[in-house]
Amino acid sequence: MTQYDTIALDYQRISAAVPLRDAEWHSLRVRLGDLTGLSVLDLACGDGMGTRLLRQWGAARVVGVDISPQMIALAQQREDAEPMGIEYRVADAAGLGKIGEFDRVCAAYLLHYAENRDQLRQMAQTAYDNLKPGQQFVASIANILEPPQPILDQRKYGFSFRLMDDTLREGAGLRGTLFLGERTVEFDFYWLPWEAYEEAFRAAGFRSWTIEPFLIPPDSDRKRGEGFWDEYLARPSGMHITCSR
Repeated sequence: MTQYDTIALDYQRISAAVPLRDAEWHSLRVRLGDLTGLSVLDLACGDGMGTRLLRQWGAARVVGVDISPQMIALAQQREDAEPMGIEYRVADAAGLGKIGEFDRVCAAYLLHYAENRDQLRQMAQTAYDNLKPGQQFVASIANILEPPQPILDQRKYGFSFRLMDDTLREGAGLRGTLFLGERTVEFDFYWLPWEAYEEAFRAAGFRSWTIEPFLIPPDSDRKRGEGFWDEYLARPSGMHITCSR
């Protein structure tokens, strides 16, 4: 059983509504580019929230993969109720292997679940092996460039994470919390330095990689109020990694 099997329903109810998702989804759409008629592999798809967006953004074929059977069950329930032609699979992204050649690969909060460099390399290799030459892999991740010592608290945006070990070290445990009013859900992941990510992308075969904050939606002032994202921009809690094959 994975940790998400036990928190699947709470995670589903809270994660879709946190403000940070505004910036994450806007940024993902921009960085993936025009998906019209393309195929997309969504690693760590969870309950399919982002996977459904990929179809709405024009992708012709979308495959969602997640290690949690309960999360995939929630995704499949939604697909059965509102069919979009999405294919879901239960599998560990680190050991998935090649299941096709996709125009894009994305991964929402997958890479920071790697406990060590070997596991991270396996995840990066899966993304590379399933991506067509010249195309992009985009992954969201808790900000590893500014890890919590001991906490990065941005509950204003619905997310915080804190160091669970005594000191920050490679492979240190982190605990993330999502907030929606008084409701919360927690999950654990790991910290590896940026050099470990670069090493993994290079070993997989990617020709370039960058890590950048989420882009702020152009209607943010109207929706959230002027200056709402200032704290995030000063110290981003979530980032996107973009890799080119």
